[in-house]
Amino acid sequence: MLKNLLTVFILSVLFLPALAQKANIKGIVVDTVEKRNLSNSSILLINSKDSVLVRDARAKGNGEFELANLKKGTYTLVITYPKMADYIRDIQLSDSSKFNLGTIAMDNKATLLNEVTIKAQKQAIRMKGDTITYQADSFAVKPHANLQDLLRRLPGIEVDKNGAIKAGGKDVNTLLVDGEEFFGDDPLLAQKYLKANAVNEVEVYDKKSKNEELTGIKEEDSKEKVINVKLKENAKNGYISTTEASSDLNKYRNLGAMAGVYKGKLKVAAFGFNNNISTESKTNNAMSRLKGDEYDVIEVGDDGSSVMISYGNNDDDDFRPGGGIPNITTYGAHFSNKWKDNKLGMKLNFKGADNSSFNESTSRNESLIPNGTTFLSQGASREENRTTGQSLRGSTEFKLDSLSNLKISFGARQQHSSSGSFSNSETKNGRGIMVNSNNENGDSNGKSEAFNGNIGYVKKFKTKGRILTVDLQPENNRNNNERNSLNQTNLFDSTGVMLTPDRRNYLNDDQSSKTSLASRISYTEPLSKRLSLQAGYSFKTIRSSSKKYTYNRDLGNQKIDSLSNFFEFNNFSNVGNAVLQYKGKKFTLRGGTQAIQTTFHLDDVDRNRQVNRSYINWAPETSLSYKLGRSGSISAGYNGSTNQPDIEQLQPLRQVNSPLYTLIGNPNLRPSFNNNFNLNINTYQQKSEIFAYSYLGYNFVQNAVASSTTVDQSNKTVTTFVNLNGGKSLYAGGSIGKSFSKIHLNTNMGFNYNYNQDVSILNKELNKTTRSSMSLRPRISIYHDKFSLEYNVSLNFSKSRSTIGTVNDGKNFRHDHEISGNINLPYSTEFNTSVSLSYQPANASFARPVNIAIWNAYLSKRMLKAEEMEIRASISDILGQRVGYNRYVNGNSIGESTNSFIPRYVLIGVVYNLNGNFVKNEKK
Repeated sequence: MLKNLLTVFILSVLFLPALAQKANIKGIVVDTVEKRNLSNSSILLINSKDSVLVRDARAKGNGEFELANLKKGTYTLVITYPKMADYIRDIQLSDSSKFNLGTIAMDNKATLLNEVTIKAQKQAIRMKGDTITYQADSFAVKPHANLQDLLRRLPGIEVDKNGAIKAGGKDVNTLLVDGEEFFGDDPLLAQKYLKANAVNEVEVYDKKSKNEELTGIKEEDSKEKVINVKLKENAKNGYISTTEASSDLNKYRNLGAMAGVYKGKLKVAAFGFNNNISTESKTNNAMSRLKGDEYDVIEVGDDGSSVMISYGNNDDDDFRPGGGIPNITTYGAHFSNKWKDNKLGMKLNFKGADNSSFNESTSRNESLIPNGTTFLSQGASREENRTTGQSLRGSTEFKLDSLSNLKISFGARQQHSSSGSFSNSETKNGRGIMVNSNNENGDSNGKSEAFNGNIGYVKKFKTKGRILTVDLQPENNRNNNERNSLNQTNLFDSTGVMLTPDRRNYLNDDQSSKTSLASRISYTEPLSKRLSLQAGYSFKTIRSSSKKYTYNRDLGNQKIDSLSNFFEFNNFSNVGNAVLQYKGKKFTLRGGTQAIQTTFHLDDVDRNRQVNRSYINWAPETSLSYKLGRSGSISAGYNGSTNQPDIEQLQPLRQVNSPLYTLIGNPNLRPSFNNNFNLNINTYQQKSEIFAYSYLGYNFVQNAVASSTTVDQSNKTVTTFVNLNGGKSLYAGGSIGKSFSKIHLNTNMGFNYNYNQDVSILNKELNKTTRSSMSLRPRISIYHDKFSLEYNVSLNFSKSRSTIGTVNDGKNFRHDHEISGNINLPYSTEFNTSVSLSYQPANASFARPVNIAIWNAYLSKRMLKAEEMEIRASISDILGQRVGYNRYVNGNSIGESTNSFIPRYVLIGVVYNLNGNFVKNEKK
């Protein structure tokens, strides 16, 4: 009895105080003029000390609301309703406060403005629909802080050490300023060069496709967020610039400069940089990602028989050469402006580059063929590459009237490339007997030109949701490449005795061209308040040619007919599509199909062979999404698509540079059909700062285009292409994160699983290669004015098997760790360091473990009144452990390779940033 009483007493002591700590706030929101209850009014409770959102709710249909189970503290209550003045009240709660505010009278904004000018404090965080708005001045930052420092202060937003942003657990790849691109939409530029004290508000919302913005028809759940930064009036006109110069006074350097001016809608900028330590630098990251205007591209398979609409013309101008030691020079300029009350707009982006690289590599591979024979190959190569080019992209937009718009977008590019290489290799069988050896010297020169564009017309009607869009897209591409190669191959008999050497001194002349014209008409009609129909018609006609001629240089450049081919094809594709969408309060149901009728003509000109085909392909789709609360959703969908073989797989040409490797096209390939099922779940809780998302997908392919390879006892390989069934994949993953705004701590755990089965033919036997991989990626970061610390872990396990046999057990494991941080020292000095640890333990395939620690650090000193100058000393790879090494496990083959890398170096440099506004701050 005494024991039971003691238990009751202890439980009472522990839980009665907790039960007593239940403060609450309630009231009724009404309109003072119309005397009606304001249902769905937004109720926000904010912690007065740190401006963190504690609770949010909506008023019921009768205007009532209640915030229960509140802790002791000082709060600000904010109530908002469209066209009504915000209700703001400070409230002090004790452990048992019962605040009944009774009837809360909301005043109409227009009435108040007619009577008196109101000066009210805006709440720190506002929520309207899916948009979260942060009031910048409510979040304290250090003097001279930039936009990146401010974003790190905002609840629900994470910025890592490289400037990558997440909002509500979703990636942010677009950052706008006053609704416009800030010299392009790359988030890094505005983060680095806009001052925090210039920002008025920060908006965060889901990214929508162009089609969804116009029609409201949802294509899929958004996987990205957009940040829109609203500047204060006195900060809308200004200038940004940076100059960067660092060197080790011997071999390595990093030089760059950028300057830009923005004044209203006008933006003008220029940049240039050169370095030989990496392909990235501050200046490069700042502006070299400038692109042309985005538009929905009407894409067609290489033979024209599959059509899809791809959102965004996102292809970057990749002028960079291959891996190894780089020497990178890039330059460019940007211009954009709007005139006549924003009725006329123009944007131009120019970019040029002169980039080169040098690479020495080695490789070692082991492979297994069906009869049980294993081959051990090793080789070395040396390669030098150079790529030069220029591109110009832009758009002109005309606002014809309040309901119609015309935009003309274009992109033009030219590129020259050259390379020189030397390689040697040898292969032995499992008994250690030599089967072949090879040496090759080669050089090549190439040129490519491309032009693409879009003329887009959008007409909105007075009926909401009724929209007509028309697009016309011309495109032209030309490629020319010449390669000289001197190849000598030695084959050996079964006892290791060398046979007659095979010498090939060839000139390969490859020329290809592609000209196309496409158009699309789309019409959206709202059938009811919740039901809408989108129907469209597209066509695309393509004329392509491919000339691959091979000449024997030892015979006076005599053409080798068996290795040469001139291949042409023309096609015309008609596409009809219809999508029906029902949008309920909580769910959206979408379904439709696309029918593609294609006629094309293939002409093997040299052999006078023609192939004509005509057929219809179908691409059905359906999806269902359901809202989970205010900021969560679950969606499931299916889509099917037809994919055609590309021209390289179809062209009936025997491509041989080395007698060890031969590729033959197959003009009889059939189209494949891809089936994809997907499930996505995501949620974000603003008040608890918890986000989570997960995904699951399954894909299988019918009539997949697969390789059919024959390997003989000398390891000579001949590959062609066939149609096979059996290709499939399963993928799943997700992430869960929790932020603690009060202490600026972010935690996250990511995971994913992938399973793939590929099918192929090897020596006339069906080979199914399965690959499965799992990874865990925990991360924790903390950011303060005085210091920051971030720790990332990646644990990766993979397994690969082949039905014809597996080299060893096909398993591989590695784990990587990255620790980085910085500390702000007195006298405007900063110390930054990072350690990257990579562990690849020994396994059945590789007897040697590879463990590497890369330690980098820098010390910087900011100078001058506004700290616009920075002197920095940095050191890369302090421990001297960097190696260019990689290895793989892939069913019936394993391999490892090395390549050139940049060793330890020390740089001394200076960075000068000059940013400001043309309009001075108002005196208070």
